[in-house]
Amino acid sequence: MKQNLPIPKPIIDTKEANALDTLTERYNKLIEPSKVSKKLKEVGSKVEEIIPSKVKSLGSGVSSAISEQEIYRQALELIAKGFKYVEEMAAKTSISEQAIISKVNKATPNISISDFEDICFARSYNISKLVSSYKTQDFFIAFAEGGATGFFGFAGIPFNLVLSTFIYFRAVQSIAMYYGYDVKNSAEELVIASEVFTKALSPTQQDVNNELTATISKVMLMSQASMIKQTAQKTWSDMASKGGIPLLMTQMRALAYKSAQTALDKAGQKGLENSLFREVFEQIGKKLTKEVIKKGVPFVSAIMGAFIDAAQMKKVLDYADVFYQKRFILEKENRIMEISGEDCIIIDTDIIVNENKTD
Repeated sequence: MKQNLPIPKPIIDTKEANALDTLTERYNKLIEPSKVSKKLKEVGSKVEEIIPSKVKSLGSGVSSAISEQEIYRQALELIAKGFKYVEEMAAKTSISEQAIISKVNKATPNISISDFEDICFARSYNISKLVSSYKTQDFFIAFAEGGATGFFGFAGIPFNLVLSTFIYFRAVQSIAMYYGYDVKNSAEELVIASEVFTKALSPTQQDVNNELTATISKVMLMSQASMIKQTAQKTWSDMASKGGIPLLMTQMRALAYKSAQTALDKAGQKGLENSLFREVFEQIGKKLTKEVIKKGVPFVSAIMGAFIDAAQMKKVLDYADVFYQKRFILEKENRIMEISGEDCIIIDTDIIVNENKTD
């Protein structure tokens, strides 16, 4: 019989509630249109300065023989025929449920988690520290991978494009798992992770491809004030009847469930990740092709590849961390009550007092 964990009192403490405002500020910085593009341009100009003119002319000669459309076509073909190999290459960035449980237990005082679903009993800021360490690891993996595949110039571009994009995709899944969202066994969570990934690569994009992406954007824009007005609910049905954030979270789950059912009908459980990744790549692949084309100068392109992939990885990791940390706090009470079946103190009374002063 599973041992019940002590329910945190309050479920959301002052530090967690205040983190929502900080996370919203981080998101607003991420969606500044010029920030990432400016950084990539700076990297590009610096690399351009050190490329010898003879190498530049060689690179331009090769680039005239291969188009962005051809690179995109080759990348899609690689996903179709060589996805298993790409999966194996990206496996080194993945993390197991048991490894995460072990890390959470070391970082979280006073509780000992035995099941993956119990991660919601931990404090979000303790998990955030673990995610920060993981993000550093993935950043350097992307740097190394970009340099290695960029070394081969245009010959390595289609493979680099698919591998680096899939590594980003897996990184989003890993961050979701740190916050207790089971992307390995839940089709709905895998769908949500794929939408978070899509949005992470184009955070400033105004038009959204579907309702789930729009809902994710709304969650990212939330701050402390509206969350605090929640009252205890026992089921997701109750949440929907309350409106506001509970309704929004319920809609996100419902949309993800619907998308997952459609994807499962098409691809089956084993082919689900491949199917979702291909759909995501078809949406963002042409945009990415324009960026990786800069890696086309042989040898020196390794430097460019490393910096571009590392910058892209940082953006994806930051976006995923903000979304899942915020979602973790907003859903925490309901996830705990689903496990414990008990009503409990939701937030610190000091927060309620502060909130009432601002109403």
